[in-house]
Amino acid sequence: MATTPVAVRVIALLRGASLGDLRGGIVSAAVAIPLAMGYGMFAFVALGEDYFGHGVLAGLWSAVIVGMVCVATGNDSPTVYAPRITTTFYLGSVLYALAQSPLPQLREGGVTMVLAVFFAIVFLGGVFQALFGLVRLGTLIKFTPHPVMAGFQNAAALLLLLVQISSLAGMDASVPFMQAANHLQDVKPLSLLVVAVTVAVTWNAKRFVPRIPPVLLGLAVGALAWWGLALLGLRPLLGPLIGPLPERPLEPMSGAAVAMLLPSSGMPVMATLMVSAALGLAFIASMDALLCERILAGSAETPRDSDRQLVRLGLGNMVAALCGGITSGVNLGASNLSRAEGSRRAVSVVVNAGVILLTLLFFLPLLQQLPRAVLSAVIAVIAIQHFDPWTVRLVRRMAAQPLAARAGLLRELAVVLTVALLSVFVNIVVAVFIGVLIAAALFLLRMSRSVVRRRYHCDEVRSNQLRDARLMALLAQHGRRIVVFELEGPIFFGSAEGLAQDVRGAIDAQTFAVILDFRRVNDIDSTGAEVLLQLYNRLVLAPGLALFSGLQHRPQVARLMDDLGLLAAIAPSAQFADVDRALEAAEDALLESLPDRSPLEAVPFEALDLLRDLHPDERIAVRGFLSQRQFATGETVFHQGDPGTELFVITHGRASVRLDPAGAAPMRLATFAAGTTFGELAILDHRPRSATVVADGPMTCLVLSEASFSAMQASEPDIAIRLLVNLGRELSLRMRRANQMLHQMGA
Repeated sequence: MATTPVAVRVIALLRGASLGDLRGGIVSAAVAIPLAMGYGMFAFVALGEDYFGHGVLAGLWSAVIVGMVCVATGNDSPTVYAPRITTTFYLGSVLYALAQSPLPQLREGGVTMVLAVFFAIVFLGGVFQALFGLVRLGTLIKFTPHPVMAGFQNAAALLLLLVQISSLAGMDASVPFMQAANHLQDVKPLSLLVVAVTVAVTWNAKRFVPRIPPVLLGLAVGALAWWGLALLGLRPLLGPLIGPLPERPLEPMSGAAVAMLLPSSGMPVMATLMVSAALGLAFIASMDALLCERILAGSAETPRDSDRQLVRLGLGNMVAALCGGITSGVNLGASNLSRAEGSRRAVSVVVNAGVILLTLLFFLPLLQQLPRAVLSAVIAVIAIQHFDPWTVRLVRRMAAQPLAARAGLLRELAVVLTVALLSVFVNIVVAVFIGVLIAAALFLLRMSRSVVRRRYHCDEVRSNQLRDARLMALLAQHGRRIVVFELEGPIFFGSAEGLAQDVRGAIDAQTFAVILDFRRVNDIDSTGAEVLLQLYNRLVLAPGLALFSGLQHRPQVARLMDDLGLLAAIAPSAQFADVDRALEAAEDALLESLPDRSPLEAVPFEALDLLRDLHPDERIAVRGFLSQRQFATGETVFHQGDPGTELFVITHGRASVRLDPAGAAPMRLATFAAGTTFGELAILDHRPRSATVVADGPMTCLVLSEASFSAMQASEPDIAIRLLVNLGRELSLRMRRANQMLHQMGA
């Protein structure tokens, strides 16, 4: 006899099964069975008590069929499949609407026709779910905002809890949770006692009996408590059992129903109803499956292909519908338990389905004796444990934050609550779409705010170029004419005009230069580029300097600006690698424009800060201890790690200080301008050079060697002491400026 490819795959999986796979499949089935029963019962509640048993079979058969189809079509993980509360709640609503529908076809056809349309919707839902995967909508769905997904998960947990109310209360007939308050006279207090025992055992089982799944222990203890009270003659005070179960599931599409449906004049109306309901079912099932995949991937493994998963689930749900089953998805609790038992491969799913199948074939009489209240109590515990932990942490963070800092967290929580409450009390599909719209609106609102992270002036934060005291004093006096805008986030149609208004509002007739720092900008669109170009042209015509910095840190943004024609319109001399170099250029230009400035490239010997407070004859004496040395452009004055034996005073030109980390590009730390001193630390502490110094252009220095300084100390001790005082004053000023800049940068 020929062997089918499906059978070959199953046999190959079973041959490679490990003990952990077998144990995980068996234990996860023990957990999946009561959940599948409970969900199936709820799906058919609209048809009355006579169909509870059919619901149990529909849930169990779905778990078997969908699991086997997913394995046969390529699933290679131990993920367990079973009906889900979100899709079950939706199906229950659909079945209720069909049963109460005024459409003639449904009224004349009765329950047979209602069930035919119902299973057709389940089948079409599988078709659409598979199509979602084929057209790669799964990739888009999984990018649904997290607060929406959290609201969806909380809605599932809340629904799972609410639909158990009538069974938990021991009511003889199922009552919609929104009407439970009208049936308080039907509550059986003794049933609530059994529920309390079951919940307590299930909740604490891991603490006392870690090797037994809490669901199984809770069911066993709860059932024993119920039957113990029943044997004492208290059965009238307890809720009902699961009750008689049919031998086989419902026939999905009877010939009579098809004969009534197809030739009907109302077929277009019926088709519209089925397609719209099936689309909603497919959307909910896909959202739920991808949410569960995300949760499982976050704790156990790398994410799998979302679109292939939707195709597999869609095919499985199509087959389940043809066999009288309902829509299934990823069973989180059973999947986590299977992994905890050591299963790592899809063989555990085959074992899981096999155990459920054996239960259907041989143990239905035992399931009939299970009290509904006990089953619902176990499901209620699972519902509580499935509330989204991110939402719980969000609420705790809100409670810990000061009132002024809660706005952002409150917006996130509002989306979560909106989706959850609308899902429970209105419609799940509508809730998700409204949640996405709210999240998108909040995102646009947040993004449309100013992209100016902060603004500062050059009298507060200056470049890393160290100048002589006179130039630094001029920058302190006039530096406010240079303003820096540190940008952050996307510059797009919602934020670009706000940026332009911020810049225009911060400048006046005294403004000399404007620097836009793009280091933290992550995107730009054509509207943003156009507004920036208009702003640049206005600043240039002012007249003034408009400088752009940090684009090399954002190559994607620079590429977009180039594609949009913005970079071509900006002069290359206005583009800088970082804000420090842009500040340096703006400071140079500002100092050049001042009438009372000192020369930038050369400082006379007598004007050096090192010689402050020295008499002319003392300066002449110092000159005798100094030698002159010249450096060409790019020439290294000394390397990081060299022995330090000389102090340098720049009289003409500039030099840059940089670090040379191993295996990385050199890092520029600062620039020394004419009139400044560097290398003094090595003279003072006799340690190796801490950085490399390179001449930026032709440079002339006066050099004081360690030997010359020792000679000065011996022959001119007073002068040597005053030189040390001046060096100490200079180092102190540098430290104060650094502290001030750090304070401003952190403000």
